[in-house]
Amino acid sequence: MITCQRQRRPVHCPAGHFLAVGATALLGLGAAGATPAAARARRLPTPEREVVAGPMVMALTFDDGPSPQYTPQVLDVLRAYGVRATFFVCGDNVGLYPDVVRRIVAEGHAVGNHSWSHPHLGELSAADVRGQIQRTQDAVAKVGGRTPVLFRAPYGDFADAALTVCADLGLRPISWSVDPSDWANPGAGTIADRVLAGAATGSIVLNHDGTEGGDDNPAPGSGGDRSQTVAALRSYLPELIDAGYSFTTPDAHPPR
Repeated sequence: MITCQRQRRPVHCPAGHFLAVGATALLGLGAAGATPAAARARRLPTPEREVVAGPMVMALTFDDGPSPQYTPQVLDVLRAYGVRATFFVCGDNVGLYPDVVRRIVAEGHAVGNHSWSHPHLGELSAADVRGQIQRTQDAVAKVGGRTPVLFRAPYGDFADAALTVCADLGLRPISWSVDPSDWANPGAGTIADRVLAGAATGSIVLNHDGTEGGDDNPAPGSGGDRSQTVAALRSYLPELIDAGYSFTTPDAHPPR
């Protein structure tokens, strides 16, 4: 049992154990943790909720960027600790802030597809879903020089049409196992506590460094402010490292 200390309050980070299903109420896993029945029936790829990379290895992910304000701050923290992460970007933000995407790539992080404009994919036609994903593939390849191999559905809405496109394009759908609900701005301390409480071998942590649709169209209830996410990252990342965790990206390891 690894014990992480934070403000003199122990937070236990179990080594060698995946996040228990019973903890989903605390961590807000919700629909993203479900395996779509259609995907099972049609043998489509199913969303991955863990990274299989050995003991005490986990993955940090950031959604809805890039942001010209907060993504560079996140990158600064990751660089200070030598940590690689995955950035699931929205295509419209890629077009707005190409230099930020180039920095993500230059510093060795993975760039994943998070759709073009962050819709609920289950509410779109199959053709529109394909357009959302393909358009983002093209935008990232043009700006960053590489085509994404990872996909995360907005809101964790891995609709059957989206999984079909993933199968066609060779994209791996990536969900999460730890959701601190940082988008709701519950406070940097609360975000950090939730991440530390859920940390385990194989964990995929969901964070947000941007807002869908660019800064003029922030996430509901967020106001576009990601400063708490950055502050929380500065707090929990060194604690996880001190506890013995290392970090990877899902594309570097095969799915289970």
